[in-house]
Amino acid sequence: MKNFCCSVALMAMIAAPAGAAELPLEAAPAPAAAYYDWSGVYLGVNAGGARYDVTHHFPTPGATTPDVTTGDSDGIFGFHAGAQWQWGAWVLGAEVARIACIEHECRSRSDVLPVALGFDENTFGEHKILNLLTAGPRLGYAWDRLLVFATGGWARADLMNTHCSSITNICGPLGPGNGVSSSNNGWYAGGGFDYVIHKGVLVDVILGAEYQHFDLNGARAFCVNPACAPAAVRDFNLSATGDLVRARLTFKTLGFFPVR
Repeated sequence: MKNFCCSVALMAMIAAPAGAAELPLEAAPAPAAAYYDWSGVYLGVNAGGARYDVTHHFPTPGATTPDVTTGDSDGIFGFHAGAQWQWGAWVLGAEVARIACIEHECRSRSDVLPVALGFDENTFGEHKILNLLTAGPRLGYAWDRLLVFATGGWARADLMNTHCSSITNICGPLGPGNGVSSSNNGWYAGGGFDYVIHKGVLVDVILGAEYQHFDLNGARAFCVNPACAPAAVRDFNLSATGDLVRARLTFKTLGFFPVR
């Protein structure tokens, strides 16, 4: 009897591993999806088009010359650089951009100016917007490789006024208030999107598009008297507004830290 019990126990021990081997194995959990990390430092180039208006304003009380506003459009090219950090799906950063006009320096021209208002005969006005610079924060929301963002902040540019001959079409520095410029500050606001087209070992490549509106406050461009004292009716300010649309090509470093 004792030998029989030992034999039964031994058979049970042998059969137990075989039964366990027949039990179904649980599948290993799938690895968590790796979302793109938008954190990092970046720089890039951009190109597009702009539509703009420049206003010539005589602010001195008693001035009878009406404001003169000129408008036109031009192609633009520029550079941008910034840094951003990601928390969850939200991306916060700051960017600075420099924009120049491709074809004719964001030039716009008036009709022939009226002699009765003090302008020279056969003369029209020409304005230019030079060295447009923007700097401000960006706030975006990311869906993996797609980032949609809003932006706004400080803007500045140099505005130039020149008088030209309607007969020869030559613009020159002769005459009061001719060939002068102002340095104008203002604001901009807009938005756009970026999309990662290539994720590299050290640098990622991003394509995007952006719209911006800019508004440059009036600044003194010309005074008849030194230091504008006393004020004269021929003193004038220049101001500008505009809208631009541009495509963006950006190169971004790896993120500062994993997405949280």
